[in-house]
Amino acid sequence: MRPSDLRPVPDVARAATQDLLQAIRDADAARGRTVLCLSGGGTPTPIYRALRDHRDLPWGRMWIAWGDERMVPPGHGDRNERAARDALLDHVPIPEDQILPWPYVPDADPQDLADAYALQLRRTLGDPGEGPWFDVTLLGLGEDAHTAGLFPGTGGTRAAGLAVATRPTSTPTPRLSLTPEALSASRQVWFLVAGDGKRAALQATLAGGDPERLPATSIRALDELRVYTDAPPA
Repeated sequence: MRPSDLRPVPDVARAATQDLLQAIRDADAARGRTVLCLSGGGTPTPIYRALRDHRDLPWGRMWIAWGDERMVPPGHGDRNERAARDALLDHVPIPEDQILPWPYVPDADPQDLADAYALQLRRTLGDPGEGPWFDVTLLGLGEDAHTAGLFPGTGGTRAAGLAVATRPTSTPTPRLSLTPEALSASRQVWFLVAGDGKRAALQATLAGGDPERLPATSIRALDELRVYTDAPPA
């Protein structure tokens, strides 16, 4: 992430929605499908709600994955999948087998679930070393500078492979996350950074440093990385 990646906007959700509509249409025209990697949190929810109003989008040729998930059952209110289904996926005709949620098994080893998701994505989307997994990856930035399920000091940014389980002290449940390698296997990566509370984390991330302290510095994009923000650093 560099200062040149910043896109200061008055309304992050509105700006990202308009650009995502075009990105979906462009991907479908170029490759016959669109693969989106969704983010949790409150910032993307208005985007998901706005997308569902566009009935002309190529929903039947769209694939959905998530960059991270909380280790809670499907349907749980804290689950990123549940939020996206409520706001978008339950309202549009994406085939269910093209929606790729993180697995959940009670009392399973979190890393086993992470490995299972990586295997599912590899079988469905191919080898990320041979071509992009995603057309657009949406990511947030926490006030502690975490992104996806990669939290400072948890070792997530140094994990080998494509998915990792982390245990942040700030969260009550383990987090399952794609690794920087997998998140970066995207033509475009868009960080959605809304609110003055994120300003310090954004400034620190732009300045760079140890990815274990500033996890978003570990993320790249194959074509373009964007940072939509309504609170750019001074």
